[in-house]
Amino acid sequence: MNINKVWTVSFSPTGTSRKIVAAIAASFSGIACSSLDLTYPQDDVKKTFKTDELVVIGVPVYAGRVAPLAVSRLQGMKGSSTPAVLVVLYGNRDYEDALLELRDLAAAASFIPVAASAFIGEHSFSARHLPIAEGRPDRDDLLSAASFGTGVFERITSLEDPGAFPLLQVPGKTPYKERAGSPPVTPSVDAAVCTLCGLCIDTCPGGAIATGDDGLSMDVVRCIFCCACIRVCPEEAISIGALPLVEKRQWLHENCAERKEPELYF
Repeated sequence: MNINKVWTVSFSPTGTSRKIVAAIAASFSGIACSSLDLTYPQDDVKKTFKTDELVVIGVPVYAGRVAPLAVSRLQGMKGSSTPAVLVVLYGNRDYEDALLELRDLAAAASFIPVAASAFIGEHSFSARHLPIAEGRPDRDDLLSAASFGTGVFERITSLEDPGAFPLLQVPGKTPYKERAGSPPVTPSVDAAVCTLCGLCIDTCPGGAIATGDDGLSMDVVRCIFCCACIRVCPEEAISIGALPLVEKRQWLHENCAERKEPELYF
């Protein structure tokens, strides 16, 4: 079949999913490419893709499932028997049911999943003193993504009808594992250091951060604890302070240090 346009669709608070889908899409040389970023709060973004387009969808994994806010924003995306490449990014622990969940979401929205992959991104809890998959995706990951994209392109252009692909088989179980739920806390803010520059407000995918008479405030309901605000703060005024999450970060640092490699499915 002929592919006349490639789209990247990503939910990527810390940028890792965005890097991988961009590397995959870049391998489709000579074809126009556009991007749709679902990370930030917008007014009901809706998009229907055409049969002769290819969509590369990338989302992060939260505790073995697709991030809930990503699920919500993907619901505005619809296919027209549109071929799709699916990508999940996880922090070097495990992606469990996330890739299967993303496949099912895509199929239910009239996409035809033709390939899928699980890549590793630096964990949102990673810190200089407690690194967790630090620097991922790295150069080797991006090369793997480009090679994966080339393989996808060769396969899809060799068939006249994307419906000729059988249902893509990926790891995971149904029913999916129960969601862990968002922690009943937010990142901690050091008011003595915060300059109210507003970068964290612009970066927050859930619209959880605001300024008021008492300085910076965070909405525990809206916060998804992606830690994008921590990464972007130039003064390092925002941090993980809640004891259960401090302990979780320590556990991840100690138990998820062995390098994992991307997993690819056609």
